[in-house]
Amino acid sequence: MNETSIKQHSLGESIAYHLLPGVAILAGYVIITPFIRRAGLPSAIGISLAVLFVLVPLELGILFWQGKRRNGKFSLEGIVLNREKTPAPQFALWTFVALFAAVLCFALLGWLDKIFITFFDWLPTWFFVNEDMSVYSKTIQFVNWLAIVLITGILAPYVEELYFRGFLLPRLAWTKGWAPLLEAFLFALYHFWSPWQLVTRTLAVLALVYIVNWKRNLRIGVAAHWLLNVVGSLELLVAVFK
Repeated sequence: MNETSIKQHSLGESIAYHLLPGVAILAGYVIITPFIRRAGLPSAIGISLAVLFVLVPLELGILFWQGKRRNGKFSLEGIVLNREKTPAPQFALWTFVALFAAVLCFALLGWLDKIFITFFDWLPTWFFVNEDMSVYSKTIQFVNWLAIVLITGILAPYVEELYFRGFLLPRLAWTKGWAPLLEAFLFALYHFWSPWQLVTRTLAVLALVYIVNWKRNLRIGVAAHWLLNVVGSLELLVAVFK
């Protein structure tokens, strides 16, 4: 299906579709995490539970609701686009490019996050997930890592790519060359639970969004997003076995 032939979202609609799920996830995190901390568990588990019980059902629910309106049944046909195929060598190449660009940005711009996070020191300490995990038992550290890999490393990226790059990005086609930049920025802004990473995350996902938009292949985004999140969790796994 040609993206220009589908109903486009206005700027206001696109902003709402991008950001309202983030508000709901933030609310879930804020509600869940104090209980998690009182149970002696790390804040990251609060994020994992917010993803599992808010992000996944909400974003999939919107997609299937749209499918019901369009198709008369709960189907993603005509809703999730960017499903064109890419030859395997190109698929591997562009997945690597998207992954490398994201890793490079996060590595080089970590200093910027440290500056921006100081503007949020008024938030309670449990809000920040980058805590010292060595204070927890090895069992808790392993459970936390497993939740991060399965929920925020595999499940969340899959749903987010369907929602953001499969549903929302094609409906920004009216902005032409600005679509990848606008979508990357709104996707970064949607992460209200880590607002200090807005600039870094925008730049980190920009290559991924551009490649998916160019190749019309959502699977590249899924693969790169999976690898990025899983690779990012390996440091936690290493700490478990020290």
